[in-house]
Amino acid sequence: MKKTNRTSLLLGLMALSPITTLAQNWPAAQPEAKAGARWWWLGSAVDTTNLKWNIEQYASHGIGTLEITPIYGVQGNEANDIPYLSDHWMNMLKFTQAIGKENKVEIDMTTGTGWPFGGPWVPLEESASKSVFIVKAINEKKIKNMDLSPAEKDADRCKLLKVMAYDTKGNVVDLSYGITVNGNKYLLNAKLPQKDNWKIYALYNRYGIMKVKRPAPGGEGLVVDHFNKKAVEHYLTHISDAFKRTQTPYPHTFFNDSYEVAEGDWTPELLTEFEKRRGYKLENYLPQLQNDKTANQKTDKTAQQVIMDYRETMSEMLLHNFTQTWANWAHQHGAIVRNQAHGSPANLIDQYATVDIPEIEGFGLSDFGIKGLRKDEGKTRKNDSDLSMLKYAPSAAHITGKNLTSSETFTWLTEHFRTSLSQMKPDLDLMFVSGVNRMFFHGTAYSPKDAEWPGWKFYASVDMSPTNTIWRDAPFLMKYIQRSQSFLQWGKPDNDFLVYLPIRDMWSKNLDKKFMQFAIHNMGQRAPEFIKDVLAIDAQGFDCDYISEKYILSTQFVNGMLQTEGGTRYKGLILTSANTLMSEEVKKHIANLKAQGANIIIGTEASDMSKAAKAEEIKSKLKLKMIRRSNDNGYHYFIANLTPNNVNEYAALAVPFNNAMWFNPMNGERYAADIKDGKIKVNLSSGESMILETFTKTTPKLIQDIKALGLRKDTPYDKTGKLLRGGWTLHFQNSIPELDNAYFIDDIKTWENINDSTKNLMGTGVYETKLKLTAKDLQGSDTWAINLGDVRESARVYINDEFVGCAWSVPYVLTFTNKLKVGTNKIRIEVTNLPANHIAQMDRDGVKWRKMKDINIVDINYKRTTYADWKPVPSGLNSNILLYKVK
Repeated sequence: MKKTNRTSLLLGLMALSPITTLAQNWPAAQPEAKAGARWWWLGSAVDTTNLKWNIEQYASHGIGTLEITPIYGVQGNEANDIPYLSDHWMNMLKFTQAIGKENKVEIDMTTGTGWPFGGPWVPLEESASKSVFIVKAINEKKIKNMDLSPAEKDADRCKLLKVMAYDTKGNVVDLSYGITVNGNKYLLNAKLPQKDNWKIYALYNRYGIMKVKRPAPGGEGLVVDHFNKKAVEHYLTHISDAFKRTQTPYPHTFFNDSYEVAEGDWTPELLTEFEKRRGYKLENYLPQLQNDKTANQKTDKTAQQVIMDYRETMSEMLLHNFTQTWANWAHQHGAIVRNQAHGSPANLIDQYATVDIPEIEGFGLSDFGIKGLRKDEGKTRKNDSDLSMLKYAPSAAHITGKNLTSSETFTWLTEHFRTSLSQMKPDLDLMFVSGVNRMFFHGTAYSPKDAEWPGWKFYASVDMSPTNTIWRDAPFLMKYIQRSQSFLQWGKPDNDFLVYLPIRDMWSKNLDKKFMQFAIHNMGQRAPEFIKDVLAIDAQGFDCDYISEKYILSTQFVNGMLQTEGGTRYKGLILTSANTLMSEEVKKHIANLKAQGANIIIGTEASDMSKAAKAEEIKSKLKLKMIRRSNDNGYHYFIANLTPNNVNEYAALAVPFNNAMWFNPMNGERYAADIKDGKIKVNLSSGESMILETFTKTTPKLIQDIKALGLRKDTPYDKTGKLLRGGWTLHFQNSIPELDNAYFIDDIKTWENINDSTKNLMGTGVYETKLKLTAKDLQGSDTWAINLGDVRESARVYINDEFVGCAWSVPYVLTFTNKLKVGTNKIRIEVTNLPANHIAQMDRDGVKWRKMKDINIVDINYKRTTYADWKPVPSGLNSNILLYKVK
């Protein structure tokens, strides 16, 4: 117990100090190393008493940042709703900032309510819009009263931009002059040059295509036109006016969620901008833009070229008119921006690279096959963010020299009330090895302290809140995050290769719909060859960052390495099999780099990559996931075993080193590395993760200090030991319903199998037993391990009333030293379950707990649901307990 307290105190002191090089100690954890969380303000119905209570709860459990996102309210609570940006709302923000500062919690906010940006102050002419085409055929010279009116439902929101005529010989005639408007009727009277099979295209800009989703009171309204610079500036001015009017300090960070304006394929200035950027008139090629194969128009531009040019123009307009405008606005007010670029109809690397903190998103649960990890069949959805998708945001940060990459973490891992801490860890580790080092929970909802359970909830899981039973042991997950991120935020990225992002190849495909978005859910269709190549690079032991044409052009060859604009260096540039198209300017620059001696690699053959960089056997041989960073002393690795297999082998490293040591982010322990013949022994069970630090320069004291730590104890989980079976007593604490009974359990069983009173219980069950040991039993080693087997869902272990640790992820094994004694030993295991069984019983009893407005609570497929048919989820200890010596 004393050792654990000293470790916690040391880490607490580190968090208050600036980052320094601590040689063989943990890097000083900055405030950003703590977990963050999206903080849903339902109806913005907050008050000072409960704001203070909420923030104190978050701070005490290890959350270091809260991002305010105002959304829809709670049924029956309308009188307490606070209109967004009103004086009252701004005063609540100001109070929140003050309480956050007292508790060392950073307060961020999204730049709006719900998503995407929009609100009542967005006028129709500045709202998101789409193209509407009215197409008619004619084979006469004279056109009389041709009706080109938009649909009646669109008429009052449409603005006519162009009327164009196209014949089969490539002739194009602008007939816009011939339109007369009578109410909502648009009639064309015009004369064509000759009789032919003409196609008449009327192009309208249709405004107001989307309203803000999940808006908070005062935030209802139209979504802003992201491609219109003036519209974005006017939108942001309204927000800055509220800060100025109320003298409220700006937050540290403004946030923007993923781009979700699926129909917003146009903007009023597109024709002008297109001609300026591409050098020809888009209106001359509307049939090609629509991939209209019936037009039979013979021109110098193919549909592929026109649609590619359109997509590139939309990409540039989004970058310049929205992302840069928003970032510049925040910087002018002393704030920074955190942005999710995915979903954008744009080059994701350029979008991510423009902001201060690029943010990726996990969506669903990955099936790694990890030994002992509960799958919860039928109640999960596949993670659409694999390694290749998660690398976009970190790549942009790395090539531009930005230290932080964030993540919207755990969106829809499982159904509400069914997500465990153990299910979170593997997908978090996947983000870490991809380059994320600033994770945000998605999310937590502000809820009054006295609200009837389950309190106020956001419709999507995961639910990291004080009313969730997992909150009890969440501090152990939070400490794991802080320890891991302290390393991942330290030093510099050290990936091997740049990989050209084949954006033009992506733009050249799927021509039936001109508007192309790069969303998490469709990247498998957008870039299957690229994804395959990226995963091949990883499997063969190398790591990479993606780079766009814009940033290739600023990359230089320096001292035998490729150096990007942000100063990050790489051993070569890979052009994958997915890449067939690039600009002439980029081709020329790559040729110049090659002429200077840069490694330009075509394809992903291991033999070609090995000529420029050394493969990491941790990846290629052991099949583990890892990321490497450099520091002043050498290098450090975050390594995760996301496989079904335990690993205990020696592996060569790709970097030189003289000594090395291991750091365990689960418990803060440190070990000397076992080095043999220049290789390091890697001992990770299925589901485990560790941090390895290497040293290129050593001193006698450093070597002595590392040796003094000793090697990590091997914990072979299948070895024999003392099986703790019968003689357990079980009672419950902090449970709903409250139970005073104690139960004697001859053989360990889960609570729902004891009797009806425990079948639907949520809370903590306390298992206790006694173990007699002789002096002979204790001989040979003072270090022991306790293997809890299958835990539902987290367990704190005490031996002779001394805390051993919390087992919250697989493998549920804890090691301890000097806790056992000759004679009778007391074993206590406090197991906390999920709320699933209790919420299901509430549905069976007809309790009306779903009281949120808008989408309320839905299932993983966004369908309204009931949990009444849920079968009982196992709770408590679900297997026998094994106690054994570790040598």
